[in-house]
Amino acid sequence: MYRGAVIQLLLTESTGQRTIVVEHGPFAIGRGADNQLQLNDAQVSRRHARLVEVSGSWKILDCGSRFGTFVNNDKIDEAILQPGDRIRLGQTELKVFSPDPSTQTSAVDFRHVNALLAGLRALGSGQVLDEVLAIVLDSALEVTGAERGFILLAEAGGALRLRLARARGGITLASAQTSQRIPEEVYATGTDRVVTDLLDEMHASLHAGTVALGIRHVLCTPLRVVQYAAGAERRIGVLYLDSRERGYLQAIGTVHALAAEAAVVIENARLYQQVVEKERVAQELRIAAEIQQALLPPSHYSDDRVELAATSTPCREVGGDLFDYYVREDIGLSFAVADVAGKATSAALLTAVVQGLFAAEAETADNPGDVLTRVNRALCRRAIASRFVTAFYAQLRSNNELQYSNAGHNPPFLLSGDRVTRLEAGGTVLGLFDTGTYEAAQVPFGPGDVVVLFSDGVTEATNPQGEEVGDDRLLSWLLRTRGLSASAILADIKNALGEFCGTEAAHDDVTLMVVKAL
Repeated sequence: MYRGAVIQLLLTESTGQRTIVVEHGPFAIGRGADNQLQLNDAQVSRRHARLVEVSGSWKILDCGSRFGTFVNNDKIDEAILQPGDRIRLGQTELKVFSPDPSTQTSAVDFRHVNALLAGLRALGSGQVLDEVLAIVLDSALEVTGAERGFILLAEAGGALRLRLARARGGITLASAQTSQRIPEEVYATGTDRVVTDLLDEMHASLHAGTVALGIRHVLCTPLRVVQYAAGAERRIGVLYLDSRERGYLQAIGTVHALAAEAAVVIENARLYQQVVEKERVAQELRIAAEIQQALLPPSHYSDDRVELAATSTPCREVGGDLFDYYVREDIGLSFAVADVAGKATSAALLTAVVQGLFAAEAETADNPGDVLTRVNRALCRRAIASRFVTAFYAQLRSNNELQYSNAGHNPPFLLSGDRVTRLEAGGTVLGLFDTGTYEAAQVPFGPGDVVVLFSDGVTEATNPQGEEVGDDRLLSWLLRTRGLSASAILADIKNALGEFCGTEAAHDDVTLMVVKAL
């Protein structure tokens, strides 16, 4: 029979495990708020069962519950509890601890442990992980009297990494030598390891460094989180305690209780830390997106000779496409569209570099081919693995001509009356060969003519059936916009693209520029 002033139960429910210490009865269990132990379980009655102390033993009584009370899978009306018994109420399980009578912790100690466990449960998930680990170790050292405590947590690959080492008095150990084999064995097997004396022949040679510090006694227990819905447990690390004194090894039942609570708190803190880190990255990406959009020029430009409208939408927070335009007194309007290899942050960083290079060269170069040649050389001088860029650069000449050069970019459409021309002259992708040169070509560009620049995110966009937009479909959209302004053409193409793609998410950045001669 279970004799003594207290009974200790390990509660397993959908949210994990926690330890219940009952010092006196009657102790009511149920779904109602007036119970000493309230269970959030739909199959538990409002007043389901109660624990009573009878002649030094503990008895559980069913209170007429709807689904019954079970002890070791037997439905009972009442039963005397013994160490190791499993009580089931609905989907909730309570296991009676099995203390060693010779080393049973006193009621005063249990009250202290219960207070510590309640404190751990009260720690919100918002607590930073390092703070939680310190509280857990300090609690373990205080309750057991061990000299040193270590928490090792499993990383993604399963390897254990020391996260914190503490000594009595809340002292953090900057470096500490301890056994590696014991924690790894405990984590792998999920079984406690108690070493009563490291000087034993079988241990001394394996733990020479620890023995040299005077450490003789080790207690290591797994930290595990119960996934009750899945009927399984997941080990997240180990709690390792050692000392030169042996007495604390008697507190193994207390350590079990502490480890069960600590595992849940640590896991919650780790999950919270991951959420915070994810939000931090998301915030940084939002800021990066704002900066990237701010680096782009206004989406509309016009003077007495030309109207320009452009847009660039990344498929993620930040992208690898850009458009820009430049106005010089001696030449007039120049404009560019570029597409950097890759996506997201790495592409966005290179995009900013490329945009700066174009802006610098646009101030001095008089020929689009020269601009691309110089930008190419500048890129090749940089030790960037994925530095490849497709680009199109053009200058609007005063003699109603458009001079351009194309570096491997999607050839823009030039619509002039009934003629459609693809602007392909130039050279290969930027950043490929430092000796690369780019030719320039000239085409007529008179009043009413329109040139449309676009990235491959436009023509390779797909609808839910997997069909791509393609060059022919894009051209058909353009042909129906004859006579519209540059802004209206851009809006019409964006609407057509949206209708075509429907609910299909974009897989690449989408950039469009429309330039119309007035």
